[in-house]
Amino acid sequence: MVSRTMKRKSAARGHCRNCGEPLIADYCAWCGQPERDGHPPTIGHFVHDLFHEFLHLDGKIFRSLKALFFEPGRLTEEYWAGHVASWIRPIRLFLTIVLLQVLITPGEGPLNHEVMVGRTQEGALEVGITTHTRWLREQTGRQPVPEAVRREFAHRFEKTYASIRYFSVLVFGAASWLLYRRRQPFFVSHLIAGLHFCSFWYALSVVASFPARWDPAWNDLSVLAAVYLFLMLGRIFHERWYLQLAKTVVLTGLMILTELGLGYAAAAWIEH
Repeated sequence: MVSRTMKRKSAARGHCRNCGEPLIADYCAWCGQPERDGHPPTIGHFVHDLFHEFLHLDGKIFRSLKALFFEPGRLTEEYWAGHVASWIRPIRLFLTIVLLQVLITPGEGPLNHEVMVGRTQEGALEVGITTHTRWLREQTGRQPVPEAVRREFAHRFEKTYASIRYFSVLVFGAASWLLYRRRQPFFVSHLIAGLHFCSFWYALSVVASFPARWDPAWNDLSVLAAVYLFLMLGRIFHERWYLQLAKTVVLTGLMILTELGLGYAAAAWIEH
């Protein structure tokens, strides 16, 4: 029941400009819009909002990235505990890092796959994937194709891979659930862990892509994802180290095979 005091405040404040409900506080109790929003903006309001939004978002970004890179498993642990508002949500974090990887690196996926196109000595067009384009150019028995053809296939490979890249998160979630369902019975919780692991794996591929422009061997830096996964599993599942190590090997191998499978599937699709 609304008190007389609350009614007086509501009458004094008017109605929310977003949903039309009576205002009884600085924020609308129905939709959450601040009372000040919707009014003709002043310079003071603009400056206040600018600093508030920047500092709030900036702090959450750096806090989340610090935890992602230097505290394996913490983001998953926090999310499972219900501490959500202080961190960037898992799906947003993953999609943001994937977007950066797409914009920055020449390859696709956490293994930095690049499409390779050539013609055999018989003249047949051959399409595949590699992380070592320099090694490909040094191979014998494959004739180069015009640059326009290579770019066309690279664009088609990018579009095809983009439509199936998220399958690896589902594979991680399913495998993790099978290995740890007694400790964490909820499948979606394992998907959250998969989003955090893949976020790190993609971020690692972005870091590796810069020196890989001069030496493709840097793409092999992705093996550090296995070390990260070992530490992550230890934090969120608290298992004996030898069991943790065995399951790390299983999950890492499965994820690498999945990414290779996705790459070859995309290459085979565009070839036909």
